[in-house]
Amino acid sequence: MYMDHLRFISTKRIIMTMFTKSVITTTVTSFTEALRIDGQAADKRNMAIQKLVDVMVIKRGTQATKDFLKGNATTNPARLAVKGLFDTLVEKNLISVQTGKIYSTNFWIAFQDNVPFSPALSNQKSKAKKERGATTGNGLSADKAVVTKAGKVETTDRAALVQTLTKGFEQSQILIKAGDSQLTIMASTLENLINELSTPF
Repeated sequence: MYMDHLRFISTKRIIMTMFTKSVITTTVTSFTEALRIDGQAADKRNMAIQKLVDVMVIKRGTQATKDFLKGNATTNPARLAVKGLFDTLVEKNLISVQTGKIYSTNFWIAFQDNVPFSPALSNQKSKAKKERGATTGNGLSADKAVVTKAGKVETTDRAALVQTLTKGFEQSQILIKAGDSQLTIMASTLENLINELSTPF
């Protein structure tokens, strides 16, 4: 418990080195206000996060984006600051844990691709990637290298499909823990699909 408290204090300090207290207070205030105004809530949240993206762009300065983004929330102060900020919004019950992860993922997509922030960025990116993929014999979109590496599928059943998806879900969890937060939405989709397939007709 004492170590968790020390880590919490350390995270708070790192957040303050990346974002000023004024910026953090403004963000929290924007989210609080957004909860009261349903019709404008999404726009207010997006604008608040976009301001944070703009601040981070300034913090990056002339450093190469790939160098600035190296590591994860454990080793990279910028990533830790963003995670800590969204964790703060979760702690204040302004967003759910899952929404916090989604926002964090899309924050970095907006930062890296220099596009306006939107909670849908990761879905749009995933869709575009699938459209660029090769078409397999059964008409599904997939990357040729992945299909070749995985081997040709000629026969299967529901149990085998669930087993394969479960393995993919477990792999995604390992990568997410290693810092690849962009897989969060995909992992959630896999989990839902596994549950659906596991339910008897």
